[in-house]
Amino acid sequence: MTVETSTVTVRKPIGDSDTEAVTVSVIISSYNAREVLRDCLQSIYQNPPAEPYEIIVVDDASTDGTSEMVTARFPAVRLRINEINRHYTPSNNRALDEARGQYVCLLNNDTLVLPEAFDRMLAFLRERRDAGAVGSRLLNEDGSIQWSIKPLPDFGAALFGGRSIIFRMFPHNRVSRQRMLHLKRDMVEPFAVGYVSGAAKMMPRRVIDEIGYLDSRMFYHVDADYCKRIAEAGYKCYYLPTAAVIHLNHKGGTMVSPRQRFRSLLSFHVDCYVYYCKHIQRSAWNPMRIIIIGGLAAHFLCLLAVQAAGEFVGLRRRLSYLKRLAG
Repeated sequence: MTVETSTVTVRKPIGDSDTEAVTVSVIISSYNAREVLRDCLQSIYQNPPAEPYEIIVVDDASTDGTSEMVTARFPAVRLRINEINRHYTPSNNRALDEARGQYVCLLNNDTLVLPEAFDRMLAFLRERRDAGAVGSRLLNEDGSIQWSIKPLPDFGAALFGGRSIIFRMFPHNRVSRQRMLHLKRDMVEPFAVGYVSGAAKMMPRRVIDEIGYLDSRMFYHVDADYCKRIAEAGYKCYYLPTAAVIHLNHKGGTMVSPRQRFRSLLSFHVDCYVYYCKHIQRSAWNPMRIIIIGGLAAHFLCLLAVQAAGEFVGLRRRLSYLKRLAG
């Protein structure tokens, strides 16, 4: 099926009423990001899988006209609307319940799919039966490569990871850069990694059915948790540099206000503790948990101070700009 636009001929996704078999289900959860989601969907229409596919969008109780936009501009998209804001993981799990594809691609709403990205991920999963998930190369808006592949979380991540105090003060330190796995590769051949970002990640449906859905308790560590479970089931997670997707990081509606950014900071540290209890220290109780709680609390307070300072500086700049306009 195709649809004509003024600039390009594109393949339409399979809608709710169609009975054609689906190869790829593309799942997108979205909250108050109408324009970003519109561009994402248009990029899929322009660069779709070569095989039959569907798009499932879960509108997470948006108030900006997201659902109306999807219905008007992309009627073939399977739209589901949450009556209340359920957040990222439950929304994706709702779509997983309805996905009909042999392969499932989780896609952030703030992404732009580039040519052949879906087809290359699909071909890779078919060739590698040991692959439980494959992630695309993620690009920043300027074309540079995002740091989207890392080892699974451990104590080293707390000291030198992307959200550590050390990394924020010394972003080019050798230990942190060693944790950015793409820096050691030629970015041509695929390779196994600890975990891949869920911004653009494709998985065989059979693997999802085996290990279950996303952990609804998590947001920030849901990718690491899922890849850890994939590894425990005997599969590998791969990074595929030849499949590329632009990721407009933090433009998807969850980090647009200071309140949401502060809540996000708290959520990150809570998720760290959930991941620790689930995968690192699984006993019901251990003295190490007290140390971990104290360390996370101290880390949170330090980053909270940094965040508050950044928000204050940003506010002063905006006020100064408005003053210049008024003067």
